Amino acid sequence: MPPDSSPAPRLRQELLDARERLAEGREAIRRQHDLGMPGVQVGRKLTALADAAVQRVAESALADFPRPVADRLRERAVLVAHGGYGRRQMAPFSDVDVMLLHQGRVDRDVERFARRLTQDVFDIGLQLGQSLRTVEESIRLARHDAVIASSLVESRRLFGSEQVMNDFGERFRRMISRRVTAQCMEFVEARREERDKYGETVYLLEPNVKRSPGALRDLHLLRWLWFAHAGESDLERLRLRGVISKFDHRRLVTARDFLMRVRNELHFHAGKELDALTRAEQVRIAEKFGYYGSAGLLPVERFMRDYFRHAGHISFLATRMSELSAPKPTVEWVLDSVFVRRVEADYQIGSREIAATQQGRAKLERQLGEALRLLDLARLSDLRIAQDTNYLVYRSAPNYSNELTPQLKADFLQALDNPHGLGRLLRRAHELGVLEKFLPDFARARCLLQFNQYHKYTVDEHSIRAVEEATRYATRGGRSGRAYDSLDRKWFLHLALLIHDLGKGQEEDHSVVGERIAGQTAERFELPTDDRDTLMFLIREHLSMNRIALRRDISNPDTITAFAELVGTAERLKLLYLLTLADMCAVGPEVMTKWKGDMLGSLYERTRRRLQPDGDDSPGRRVRARREACWRALSAKQQRDPWYQRQNDALPESFITTHTAQQVVDTLERLRLLNNRRGAAWGRHNPTLGAVEFLAGVDQGSGRGVFSGMAGALSAAGLKINQAETAMLADDLLLLRYVAQDPDSPAGSDPERIYKISRAMENSIDSDKPPRFRRVWGEKTAQSQAELSNQTSEVRLDTSIAERWLIVEVFTFDRLGLLYELARALHELELVIGFAKIGTSGDRVVDVFYVSERDGAKPQGDHRLDAVRSRLEEVISTPAS
Repeated sequence: MPPDSSPAPRLRQELLDARERLAEGREAIRRQHDLGMPGVQVGRKLTALADAAVQRVAESALADFPRPVADRLRERAVLVAHGGYGRRQMAPFSDVDVMLLHQGRVDRDVERFARRLTQDVFDIGLQLGQSLRTVEESIRLARHDAVIASSLVESRRLFGSEQVMNDFGERFRRMISRRVTAQCMEFVEARREERDKYGETVYLLEPNVKRSPGALRDLHLLRWLWFAHAGESDLERLRLRGVISKFDHRRLVTARDFLMRVRNELHFHAGKELDALTRAEQVRIAEKFGYYGSAGLLPVERFMRDYFRHAGHISFLATRMSELSAPKPTVEWVLDSVFVRRVEADYQIGSREIAATQQGRAKLERQLGEALRLLDLARLSDLRIAQDTNYLVYRSAPNYSNELTPQLKADFLQALDNPHGLGRLLRRAHELGVLEKFLPDFARARCLLQFNQYHKYTVDEHSIRAVEEATRYATRGGRSGRAYDSLDRKWFLHLALLIHDLGKGQEEDHSVVGERIAGQTAERFELPTDDRDTLMFLIREHLSMNRIALRRDISNPDTITAFAELVGTAERLKLLYLLTLADMCAVGPEVMTKWKGDMLGSLYERTRRRLQPDGDDSPGRRVRARREACWRALSAKQQRDPWYQRQNDALPESFITTHTAQQVVDTLERLRLLNNRRGAAWGRHNPTLGAVEFLAGVDQGSGRGVFSGMAGALSAAGLKINQAETAMLADDLLLLRYVAQDPDSPAGSDPERIYKISRAMENSIDSDKPPRFRRVWGEKTAQSQAELSNQTSEVRLDTSIAERWLIVEVFTFDRLGLLYELARALHELELVIGFAKIGTSGDRVVDVFYVSERDGAKPQGDHRLDAVRSRLEEVISTPAS
């Protein structure tokens, strides 16, 4: 047998026994965890189990050394537990972090002992993080590396020399005490670098329970900072010494136990170290921990609400302690000594922060209005609030009265009217518990998760971000900037944005609940009847403009007329437009695209002109003028050709009004070359839409399934179609238009790629070969994650909106080739697609089709409509291949 194929040496019986005891012990602890044992107790039991195993291994290793060597090792070396293992808060599969400390020179015997220990601990089934250092070396490394220093804060002796351990402990504490300020800064900076890798906010869709903002590592940071300042890191001893209050101690302990129990469950279920709280794990853990649901709130949303609440408490205190530990720059000391000023004896305003005087503190302890005044003063001065003043408001806010005086109402609305730093003011007010005193429903929205992949933030965070987005219009210019600047009372828009989603999490539709909240808010602030009605309208209809712009044919005059009747006045239209833009921008990164913004802007302008027509500037007149301009752009020879006259008259309004006269002429010239059932396709980047526009013409195109074939070609090339339109022109000539995003060419200006895709569109005409959709890495996982949101697929049919079209809306989970499959099914039903809009909202897709019968009639009758619905339901219920 070759040497390299010899069987591995068998483990010693003692190691096999230790491994078995370890596995049995972990399983017993898991059963106790499943019965509800608190997370901190599970951590202690796991730590004790690991301690016993490591100590047995160490004893066994020493027993194999000659007696004099073993005695010398016991006298001059110590095995030190540190990190989470050192503070007795182990998770089931976290590393066992130990350090072998040796007094004096590290010789061959020490190295042999370290190697033996490392191998044996690994063999019994523990993941070991081990280092071999002298006392001097460990102190030197800790002084220059904050990560090492933080891991050694909570060191404890496992095995070996007490004298060496005491020597190390004294020298380590002395090193920290000599450089408290610098050490705290290093702790904070190391944690900041780690936190930045795991997200910007506590309210993440899939947080890491160890490293994300507000997670366990922020609690560890607090312990490190308290150790530096007070020489102690244990929460109970810190409370007994008065370093932390009973209030903060209770919140921290509750949060710690919750997060540790969640982390233990993640590890036990995975059978390995796993700290990412994915959507699938959120659903599973919520069920296992016994969370219940209601018609308006899923169990997972209740569970994540608790997670965010606990993480928020930890994050608040970690931020406070970090700022208190930061040194005041020398320049700030100098500036404050010269320029510090007082505001009516209540506050001292320095170069970087504002702090309450004794008189101001007395007011802040009792008066809600004083808290608002402080927040507004900090906002207007662009200063942070000193941490002791900030904390005073945080502790006092629960005791503030919920009753609003006329002056408080006026002051709050006045604060809302100023866009400068408004988002910062509102976020501070919410963090401190002040905002909910003015808007009581905001308390229920705190940490309320929307369990889908569309919304990236909790309801409260989303609402404040929506106000922030609106205030940015003050400096953006353009249509939205002009609309925002023209508002006489900006507070009204900001108030609507704050409350627009507060109806979520209840049994009824959130717009209906929100309308009632709007009425109650108007009554609370004693708004006039007209303002009350407008506020209720904005909240009830806050999704309407989005729905119409992105799911309807806004070139159709009937669509504009119906929307104009809904909004009623130009002022309401302006408010709804700005609210819709801000709401979409605040949902999450990359939700608002140029195409969506253009659709909303077009709907706004068309409706505004309908509500405020300027003389003869009617929609019909403008369309006629555009058509005449296109005709004049034709050459004299083309104008003599009756074909051009027929096609120009037949071009749909949506095409005429969205393209220049020269673009229309170019399109007609391309179409003129078609004959004998031929087709042509071409594309260009449209910078206004931020998308690629593809046009195609097919001679004798009726009933040939061209729409589905070309949609399939675009999807197969990796494009995401936003909008599609077909029009039957004169002489059985079919015109198709697709607006699509191209992830492979974000700038959209790759002529060669556009050319290749255009040829693929042409080749799809009359092809019996289905398109081949390229697979995307992680697609299956993404789809399974999307389906966790518990939203059902649905097909809706509407015969009442468009005079000649049946409107088909398909709500389902997105997948490769879905648009092609739906369009193909409609073709097989012998329906003609006249217009389509394709919208993706995170984990959901909404495909809207305007369809007619092939003879131009509107599909009607229960039997026909049932057939359409059944066929499309079959498509969306069939799993992707």
